[in-house]
This record gives sequence, C-alpha cells and structure tokens, in this order.
Amino acid sequence: MAQYIYATTARCCCSSARALPLHAPALAPSSSRSPLRWRSAMGASDRLTVAAAKPRHAAPCAATVLGEPLPASDDHGLVHPSADFAAQALVSSPQQYLEMYQRSIDDPAGFWSEIAETFYWKQKWSPEEVCTENLDVTKGPIKIEWFKGGKTNICHNAVDRYVEAGDGAKIAMYWEGNEPDQDGKLTYSELLDKVCQLANYLKSVGVEKGDAVVIYLPMLMELPIAMLACARIGAVHSVVFAGFSADAIAQRITDCKPKVVITCNAVKRGQKLIPLKDIVDASLVESAKNGVTVGICLTYENQLAMKKEDTQWIAGRDVWWQDVVPNFPTRCDVEWVDAEDPLFLLYTSGSTGKPKGVLHTTGGYMVYAATTFKHAFDYKPTDIYWCTADCGWITGHSYVTYGPLLNGATVLVYEGV
Repeated sequence: MAQYIYATTARCCCSSARALPLHAPALAPSSSRSPLRWRSAMGASDRLTVAAAKPRHAAPCAATVLGEPLPASDDHGLVHPSADFAAQALVSSPQQYLEMYQRSIDDPAGFWSEIAETFYWKQKWSPEEVCTENLDVTKGPIKIEWFKGGKTNICHNAVDRYVEAGDGAKIAMYWEGNEPDQDGKLTYSELLDKVCQLANYLKSVGVEKGDAVVIYLPMLMELPIAMLACARIGAVHSVVFAGFSADAIAQRITDCKPKVVITCNAVKRGQKLIPLKDIVDASLVESAKNGVTVGICLTYENQLAMKKEDTQWIAGRDVWWQDVVPNFPTRCDVEWVDAEDPLFLLYTSGSTGKPKGVLHTTGGYMVYAATTFKHAFDYKPTDIYWCTADCGWITGHSYVTYGPLLNGATVLVYEGV
C-alpha cells in the first residue's frame, strides 16, 4: 500500500525565514439568532495583517517526517525539507505563500473566483457578489455570503465529478476497523452507488431539501456515506460525535428537529462495547419530553460489534439500514442548491454553556475545505491520506470527508483507538 499521509504530520515546506503570524481584531458581537451562523471570511483585507516575528526558542529535538528519522536540531526545532521535496510542493516557499496571500487580500473576488471555477456549478455566481459581508452590527445584520447566485452540489463535486471523468475505479476510501483483520474499501463508483441508495431511501421517507438529519455513527464508511447522501438531496446533516451522551444528543435533536436519526446498534472501542442504539433510544425519549418526536431511527447493523437480535427495538420507528437501503436504485438525481443554502449544522461541545448550532453553507465551505486540504497537506493524486479526527468534529468534516473527496483523493477511515 502506498505511503500514508497523516493529518498530524502535514506535508508542507518549512523554512529558515522568520515566522509570519496573522493578527486579527476581536470578532464582532454574534447575532442573537439561533442556530448561530459562523463562517470564515476568506481574504478579508480589513481584518488580517501579516507581522514578522521571531519563533519562540525550542530545545533541540529529533523529528520524523513521512517515516524518515531526522537528527536533533538546535535551529528552534524547525524541520527543513530537502530541496527536492520543497521543489515538488504545491507551495514551495514562504515567498510563494506570501504572494498567494497578498493576492487574496488585494483581490479576494478574483482570487477565490479562479479557485471556484475548478468546481462544477449548475449556475455561476454573480461576478459582483463573489463575497458580500457586513461585520459592523451598527450597519445591519452580521453576514458573510459567498458566490451568491451560484448553484451547485457538494456531493456531485466530491463523487459524481470523478466518476464522470473516468476515475470511478479509483479507491475513494479504505476502512480499517477496530481489529487488525477488519477492513474494507470503496471505489468512487461504489461510493456513488451507496450514496444514491441512501439518498433515495431518505427521499422515500419524506426527507426534503432543508430538512435536518441527525447522524450518530462511529468511524464506519457509512458515516461519510450518510453525510454525502444528505448533501446530495439538499438535506442538512448534523453529525454528533459517537461518544456523546443521550442528553447531548437530545439537546441537538430538540434544537434542529430532524426528520430522521441515523445510527448503528453498537461499536467497539478496543475491547469496550458501546451500545449506540441504546443511547439514541434514551435521547429520543428525552427529546420527546421537549416536544420533538423523531419518526424514524435508521440503524446500521454493525455485526462486528453486536448481533441484530441483541439490539433493543421499537417497532414502527426503528428501521434496519441493511433491510431497506440496498433495495433502492443506485442513481439519484442531484438537488442543485444555492451557494448560500445550508450544508450542515455542527454544534459546539457545550462545555461552557448550551451547545450552539454552527451553520455552514455550501459554496464557501466547499471551495475553502477543498483548497485548504490541497495546500496544507500538499496533496498529490497518488497519495493515500489519513486524518486522525473523528467526523463528529469540524476537522473530520473538512479533512476526512469533504476536503479529500473534493480533490479526488483516497482517504483512510479509521475506526479503532
């Protein structure tokens, strides 16, 4: 198998040049609307400045890059790539990075339009509205909007686009399970088939554009499949980390009012069995007390963790994934959505207060997630990429599912601990 790239060891070019931190003023007061709408403003010239600074001293240390041990260095702990490695990098020098950065703040509309042109758009955005923003609460509602007027679909750009280009036989995902002998893989064509089958099932039970779907799954391939299936039909997915409690799930269900909850019966982390379906059952009881009833709990049978007959079941609400989803067609029309239509709702952890729903819209997120993946990890088409994050967090959304697949990458989904 080819060399893995780890998200914790990014393939980027270090240099002896001084560090260049970005300085930004405090954020403007947030809107009182719920769910809270937070989005990045890419290339906003009045918010970011570059200031040179000396790196903090670090003791000499040994390091490993791409599996090659390097000797200890007293050069502030920096690791310097070879000239050959740097020459092949997408961003090969600090100077190239600064030129890109300067262009992004001098001409953000032109900079991001050029990148956005590499994706498929059913309808192009208005040239005058590549980015519209207001960060001054005294001038009106806080907003940042990207590619207004454009219509696209992130699932099409992440999967269909590569199948249509003749890359359907390329591996989209490898999966490594909890035990060494548990593994799997999907090509881009196979991924498209599975996404379409689930999307068709969701449509059959009444899920429409703009409806919420809560996903409470471990790191199985069915997790990114579920995310992509929602995106394909314009539904808004809300992934909940599969380590959260019933109360945490109930809070999110109560807030976003999903039509469907997707889970699996159980998962093993090491030798510990975690009955995810039981946790979801308890959360649905709690959310019902709060006035929110979910009609369908679609449950994937994770046979490697728990047998079907050992799973608690509520007839009329609970549905086995394997009993229904494979029966649906492997083709599902794409729902073309506005660039500013919601893609997913991801909640803050709630460690400092009530969890807040952070809404990410389609166009800006698609372009930025793909671009940061490509450059931060210096992605090359033959790479096999692994990010250690769980899809329950924003890093997993961006650098397990969307960022890699938007670049036609092969990604490793790792379940174990």
